[in-house]
Amino acid sequence: MVFSVASAGNVGSHHNPTGVDEFDDELTEWVIEPEPFVDYSEIAQKKRNLRGVVTPLRPSEFTSFAMRMPKQTEPGMENFSFDGRKHMRRPYDTRSRRILLLAARQVEKSTLLGNLALSYSCIVPSFKTLYVSPSALQTKTFSADRLREPIDTSDVLSAFTTGQLAKNIFEKQFVNRSKITLRYSYLSADRTRGIPAYLLLIDEIQDILGENIPVIEQCLAHSPPQWKKYVYSGTPKSLDNTIEHYRSKRSSQGEWVVPCDSCGSASGAGRFWNVLGEKNIGKKGLICECCGHLINPMHDEAQWAHMVNFDEESMFESFRIPQLMVPWKPWSEILVDYENYPRAQFYNEVLGISFDSGVRPLNMSQVKDHCRDDVHMPVEEGDDVWRFYKNLSFSQPIFMGLDWGTGENSYTVITLATYVEGKFRVFYMHRCTGKEVEPPVQLELICKLVKDFNVAVVGADYGGGFDRNDHLIRQFGPNRILKYQYMARCNRKVEWDGRLLRFKVHRTEVMSDIFNGIKRGVFTFPRWVEFKDPHAQDMCNIFTEYSETMRMIMYHHSPDRPDDAFHSLLYCFMGSMIKMPRPDVIIPRKEDPKKGFSFGNDWVPIDQG
Repeated sequence: MVFSVASAGNVGSHHNPTGVDEFDDELTEWVIEPEPFVDYSEIAQKKRNLRGVVTPLRPSEFTSFAMRMPKQTEPGMENFSFDGRKHMRRPYDTRSRRILLLAARQVEKSTLLGNLALSYSCIVPSFKTLYVSPSALQTKTFSADRLREPIDTSDVLSAFTTGQLAKNIFEKQFVNRSKITLRYSYLSADRTRGIPAYLLLIDEIQDILGENIPVIEQCLAHSPPQWKKYVYSGTPKSLDNTIEHYRSKRSSQGEWVVPCDSCGSASGAGRFWNVLGEKNIGKKGLICECCGHLINPMHDEAQWAHMVNFDEESMFESFRIPQLMVPWKPWSEILVDYENYPRAQFYNEVLGISFDSGVRPLNMSQVKDHCRDDVHMPVEEGDDVWRFYKNLSFSQPIFMGLDWGTGENSYTVITLATYVEGKFRVFYMHRCTGKEVEPPVQLELICKLVKDFNVAVVGADYGGGFDRNDHLIRQFGPNRILKYQYMARCNRKVEWDGRLLRFKVHRTEVMSDIFNGIKRGVFTFPRWVEFKDPHAQDMCNIFTEYSETMRMIMYHHSPDRPDDAFHSLLYCFMGSMIKMPRPDVIIPRKEDPKKGFSFGNDWVPIDQG
């Protein structure tokens, strides 16, 4: 894409007296930030200096002209160069509106994002960029290393801003009225709502929940069509991860192909083209997969190739960048990594390839083991099963769980359960599809179920149903409709927030407890033929990955494989504990088959129903 250049105070160090992790989505008290001193005369003078006609530039050309980088052989700075970075020109200059980078570690993907943000902000007056990463720390690091540092070391970039305008960590402003806004999003996209942008940069996308990305993308809903652009980058993890979903199902699956001049040259059969991977690792350097001769990743004819045809308007042009092709990574270090890294880590960190190393906490057989042939789900109002549980509701409490969804790879799921024979029996689970995707239709069905089965407590998802939760609370009262919000970190597994009138739930901890409860037989489900699809499948779509962001194991699901039934069950069980506490599930205790489980100095039955 070709362009023409046309005529807040610094955030202090993070203070966290409560000890709550910075990833906590808890609302904190708002404090007025000091207004930065703005020298309007300096801004006016700089704007006058920018007037005039400048030769049209591509982003890569502006980067070479304006950006500075450390010299390789001696102290000091020099202009940014694409020597040894031939493969980066296409990602900088592509006309595609959607770009996806699958990158190994330290291959300058974050440098690319920063340079794009700065280039567009300087080239296009009033341009708006939104950068999003999974954590506050990553966002602050990007702000300092990829934005502030280039501005401070470049006379060209300094001409587009002032010290005060560029000092704010989460917002960089320019004298031509362009702005770069920086945010972070892990479990919630709330911090990005309402921020208008033309260019969306999502970094470390593999650690961002897939269902939050469409919410973040709405920030570009009102952007001019000629400027709208999405650039996502990250390091692959498992085959079920968000980034692999975008790569395999929504992108061109671009690969850097390197020719071998040795293959076929004698026979005239043509050269062999290498897609860089494990088979190209030789003892002395990069080798041809076919003949084993050394090859040059920066060969004059090496180029990007699309593995599938793609629509530039709706699909991503993707680029996989392994460490095998970058000149600054010594080959000896690659060999050491190849010998010592776990296979999954080498594939992810060095080759930039997804590797299915995730462990699923629940499999189909474990769910099937607790499906009872004598438990049927109600088919329609008034049938024998419906009447049985309706009559049962007059003698014991029935509980409901609600996980709200949008109807596109995320569905509203309703769960009804009660205690039968000491087990938490799920007797009804329903996914809202078709016309039931509409909130009024959902609410009509939910209200009817609450009334028909005399539901004692409804555990509802806080994050996805603000309007619908409000409707239910106004109809049934706050004592029956309880809201639960997932937190990345919180002081307890489950705690009541009296200010916000909802329960906060430690997502990973409580999900683990429910998984363990299912495997131990705390829950029972309807007949397998009725429960298998889609509800059991939803539960088995969840997998674990270690998050460097959170420094702990986290639960995820592929964007096209929903997990809503599991969360509906979780909310149902959490709501039931208001009436029938289950510390044996949420707070593991020593168990004895005869005595039960220990709680303090007492022993209580294992089956709490």
